Amino acid sequence: MSARRVLRRTIYRMLQGAHVLPSVWMLGNPFKIWEYHALMAGVQLDRRHEVLDLGCGRGFQTQVLARRCKRVVGLDVSPAQIAGAREFLQGSPVAHKVEFLCSRLEDAKFADQSFDRVISFCVLEHIPNLDMVLKEVWRILKPGGELHASVDSLGTIRDPVLIQKHQAEHHVVQYFTPSSLERQLGEAGLEVMEIVPILTGDFARRQFEQRILAGHYGCPLHRKVGFVRRLGVEDGRGMATDGIMLIGRARRPA
Repeated sequence: MSARRVLRRTIYRMLQGAHVLPSVWMLGNPFKIWEYHALMAGVQLDRRHEVLDLGCGRGFQTQVLARRCKRVVGLDVSPAQIAGAREFLQGSPVAHKVEFLCSRLEDAKFADQSFDRVISFCVLEHIPNLDMVLKEVWRILKPGGELHASVDSLGTIRDPVLIQKHQAEHHVVQYFTPSSLERQLGEAGLEVMEIVPILTGDFARRQFEQRILAGHYGCPLHRKVGFVRRLGVEDGRGMATDGIMLIGRARRPA
């Protein structure tokens, strides 16, 4: 292990011990930071809730979610991502509230009505058998339980070459429109509460296009706060009908 990586890990453990982490600001991609804030702004969580983070990746958001509820299960199909998630969880002040599982949702065999909330950060667009997965979400949600999901739309990206590049590099099965997302949620038996676009403005579009071309989405630490704030200002205008992502909120009827 390189000296730089050892130093970063040491600092990370120190921040965990000081309860500064977990934080969504651990994410290097400013689009993902704003996505988290926008999605979670409409999620009501309390200390009694049990939550599934569907497609958790390395589990940064999973740990942040655990600050607000009783228990979180992070689920991902990638063994490498789950191994990383478990490594990052070591020493975390929320470790006792988090479990990571490597499985497809339909193979995880959760009991009926296991979760109060299912949260998913830009995962549904990668799932080929989404109809089956959404029906499984319905099954594991408690009556009145809610699904909150962000999905890729790329509704403001007009260059088909950029869209094709993004789709190939990120293994996107489908890009959603508000109507297609509403239809698929409804077909699973979920009652749609809201579908709204995010990353709606010209700044978001230009920056996202540049990052598709570059092949990476990170941002220098000293620019991250201003970048995220600007994304929020654009979305706060509330006039757009298209965005790079959509947020869908639905519930299992009580």
